[in-house]
Amino acid sequence: MRKIIILLFYSFFLILLGRNLLFIPQIQLGGAPKVKDPDTIRDEVITFLKTQKGDFNVYYEDLKSGDSFSIHGSTVLTAASINKLPIVAYLYHLASKKEIDLQETIVIQKSDIQDYGTGSLRYEKPGQPYTLQHLAKLSLKESDNTAAHVLTIRLGEENIQSYAYQIGMGSTSMVDNDTTARDIGKFYEMLYHNKIANQALSQELLGYMEDTEFEDRIPPLLPRELHVYHKTGDGVNFIHDGGIISNGENPFTLVVLSSNIADEKMAKNTISKIALLVFEGRGKK
Repeated sequence: MRKIIILLFYSFFLILLGRNLLFIPQIQLGGAPKVKDPDTIRDEVITFLKTQKGDFNVYYEDLKSGDSFSIHGSTVLTAASINKLPIVAYLYHLASKKEIDLQETIVIQKSDIQDYGTGSLRYEKPGQPYTLQHLAKLSLKESDNTAAHVLTIRLGEENIQSYAYQIGMGSTSMVDNDTTARDIGKFYEMLYHNKIANQALSQELLGYMEDTEFEDRIPPLLPRELHVYHKTGDGVNFIHDGGIISNGENPFTLVVLSSNIADEKMAKNTISKIALLVFEGRGKK
């Protein structure tokens, strides 16, 4: 009889316990995601890339700690539209110093139209005025070739090149349209730390690079709550993407440039998986 009473007591206790598990510290199998050092993440990316077709150059930097890694990050490649970054950066640098007015307008002439690639201005009727600010937005949000072209004329290609060197993009050529993953990474480092423009204008630039017309590379496999401020580039047998990935507290830069690509869709998927590997390697950071 005593054993029955004890058994009933413990059964009742276990029922109460089951209904109040929220008050008990939860045990997670495997624990919290392990934070890996940059070299370990780099090795994992290299291992993954051995299974992929094409060549991929990668640059990563933690924008808080400065920790970084590079996989052929100094190899010079065709930049394509990713070289719109120093054009707009120089414009906003001048605006931050009040040496140019972003509300200044340019009337797009028929001879200005770059009738190829991306962007909406090529389909607009010539003779329309656009502010420098709007042209900058189109250059980044839509990768508009006409917008970038007229900005280059207004600012001067030599001046843009000189500024690119000034902010650490030493292997970037505006004339030859070349750059490196490391150069693009350094651009984002300068932008994040408000070394290109003041904080307000830097935030404006970042806004132009979020939710762009091209969200099919770095962003797809990442959590939706993350902010991805980035710029893509495309050409024959290559695609690029690079930008700042942030949860609001621990931002990092990731740049992936490619070459010798046979299948564009597969290459985009490769970039997505690289972004996921890096993000997961950072744990909860």
